[in-house]
Amino acid sequence: MKNNLIFQQLFESQSSTFTYLLGDAVSKEAILIDTVIQTVDRDLKLVAELGLKLVYVLDTHIHADHVTGAGEIRKRTGVKTAVPQAANVPCADLNLSDGDELNFGSFKIKTLETPGHTDASLSYLCEGMVFTGDVLLIRGTGRTDFQSGSAEVLYESVHKKLFTLPPETQVYPAHDYKGFTSSTVEMEIRHNPRVGSRKTKTEFVQIMKDLKLDLPQKISESLPANMTCGTSQSKDELVKFQTLNPQELTARFDQALIVDVRGPEEYFGELGHIKNSHQITLGDNLKQFLEGYNRSEEIVFVCRSGQRSQDAAKLGVSMGFQKVSHLGGGMLNWNECKLPVEHKGRA
Repeated sequence: MKNNLIFQQLFESQSSTFTYLLGDAVSKEAILIDTVIQTVDRDLKLVAELGLKLVYVLDTHIHADHVTGAGEIRKRTGVKTAVPQAANVPCADLNLSDGDELNFGSFKIKTLETPGHTDASLSYLCEGMVFTGDVLLIRGTGRTDFQSGSAEVLYESVHKKLFTLPPETQVYPAHDYKGFTSSTVEMEIRHNPRVGSRKTKTEFVQIMKDLKLDLPQKISESLPANMTCGTSQSKDELVKFQTLNPQELTARFDQALIVDVRGPEEYFGELGHIKNSHQITLGDNLKQFLEGYNRSEEIVFVCRSGQRSQDAAKLGVSMGFQKVSHLGGGMLNWNECKLPVEHKGRA
């Protein structure tokens, strides 16, 4: 480990979750891995005390036993959140897959796809350390009996991705229930009673079948919340955006970014579009477009009748934007008010 790498291992006792803080002592850029909503204040206080600036909050998978703190941290700091691409979480800023790399200062963290505990699990490799989530625990593994888990797939992930790392690689899991804090790849190959110690895949699959575990106590709360980046509110509470009438929108021309989420044919079609609006079709293109903007930016979404713009507004809120509105009634309403439109310009 380089001298200027800051490393802190933090623990949340109720769910036995480890959160990891890594930072560059020179640039002061930092990342958090596997945060917990109950310890967000603690984590941000530590970040401030160390004089660090968060650039990413990463989750190894969609947790079933606790609610992630990623969404709340993004709300407070504007940091980008990241989850496995296969998890299909629309509100995340980054969806990572095998081999993706993120930089914080002079350091780089690399993603390894390690499914099995869930069908969308990542491990993160950085400076001789691997953060294994719930895939590989110290002298154990994560369960494989829900969230599309698979004992066969987990065995392959561990043996082909994690056990092929240098033997001295430090192993840091997302949980521990036995009092351990870290291990090494070599120690887990030798002594892990489930997936190491020369266990075959057939033996491992039988071990996992025989576990008979109860579901996590907070699964009904955690999974829905973590699919919205840790937002635990009801659906109605989550949707926090304004509906503007055409006159109210005209008063925001100088302050707001206006995004028309119709397709190009509609944008340049009969109803026209609002001058200086951006045509970004609702879907992946819109999400990629929004990733480039500060979360304090004021955004107004527009469509034909107001339905798609509501969906876009919900996406904006879920991504952490604080000033989100949409045009009620869409361009139909705008035209009824006989306000100016254009049929050429920005697409």
